[in-house]
Amino acid sequence: MTDREKSKKKGPLSDHVYTSIKNAIITAQREPNERLIEERIAADMGTSRTPVREALQKLEKEGLIFRRPHTGFAVKGVAEEEVEDILELQCVLEGHAGRLAAARITEDELRSLNDLISRQEDCSDTETFIRLDGEFHDALHRAAKNARLYDLVQGLRDSIDRYRVIVFRSQARLHLSVKDHKEMVSLISTRNGRKIEKLIRTHLIRGKNIIKETIRRQRKG
Repeated sequence: MTDREKSKKKGPLSDHVYTSIKNAIITAQREPNERLIEERIAADMGTSRTPVREALQKLEKEGLIFRRPHTGFAVKGVAEEEVEDILELQCVLEGHAGRLAAARITEDELRSLNDLISRQEDCSDTETFIRLDGEFHDALHRAAKNARLYDLVQGLRDSIDRYRVIVFRSQARLHLSVKDHKEMVSLISTRNGRKIEKLIRTHLIRGKNIIKETIRRQRKG
């Protein structure tokens, strides 16, 4: 096998390992401070240690794991201060994206948003609901037609994906999210940028407060 062929093979394998570990962290299958042992992960995934090491280094850069002296990597816990910092930026950026979307969205994009809401209403699986929630917000951000803003928002969303599992742990919160999404689409369809910006901020602040309350409860427990 040539070096080029090895490189092609190595890339997708490393990506697969990275995605698998990241999803396990985001969905709370791996607990905060849990050790990530290269040999064990490689054995479980039927691969060598090289793609595992590359995946762990990437996750460290993203802030999802941290390096422990002499013991390798471990899952990083959710810090209340980090939640506050990230969600504060998210409120500003996503609120602005909503305001732009109200002025620039197309009819096809509106139909796509309504379709995603319908799929969320019919969804009984939390993991699928979270994925659809991400798709809804992604479609909303794309409708703003601002590539630089979209990249900034996506960068933040990569950092907070794991927090969304905390927000959607109860059916009541799932229904409330759908209600908010319906109201967002209604405001966008009437081109009310100011009100949708306010609603998006309220939507995100509610989620932030749920996450912070959960962190405090876990700390006491």
